[in-house]
Amino acid sequence: MNADREARETLSSFPEFYRHWMPRITGYLRSQTSDGRWVEDIAQECMLAAQRRWDELVTYDKPGAWLFRVATTMLRRWQAKAREQCTSLDDMITRGDAGLPSAGERGTDGRLDLMAAVRSLPRRQREAVALHCLLEFPMPEVARILGMSEGSAKTHVHRARRRLEELLREPAPVELEGRT
Repeated sequence: MNADREARETLSSFPEFYRHWMPRITGYLRSQTSDGRWVEDIAQECMLAAQRRWDELVTYDKPGAWLFRVATTMLRRWQAKAREQCTSLDDMITRGDAGLPSAGERGTDGRLDLMAAVRSLPRRQREAVALHCLLEFPMPEVARILGMSEGSAKTHVHRARRRLEELLREPAPVELEGRT
């Protein structure tokens, strides 16, 4: 473990912990969903949970990993509730929950931007690649946060990287107007 990561994990006060981890939790949650309505709320709920358990949390080796585990669990619950509330496939697409990148998420060259591509991945791949590649958690911590074996975490990251390479390389199909 490098000195920077060690310093981040051993923050001594809750305000320091909050200032350090809040932008990272928010960024992680944004990488997981295109629906930003709940990102800030979920991040705040995670921090409230951390504050309530602060005396216990400061004794953990990896309090940041605990925080990401809580954020992942809360996001999954929110997504499950959102799916229950959707009444049709059209409603899911309108809300952005279908997992399909929209035309607005493509650049002028027709390629997806990175965050849109990450959000289009299956849930486990999306979580694993965001934690490992974007937030630089080591693979054992990714596995612990997501509640899976290290081998499974590696597999999800590998598949996600392979799919992201495809998505970011592929231009969107060109639609010709007036042709049937």
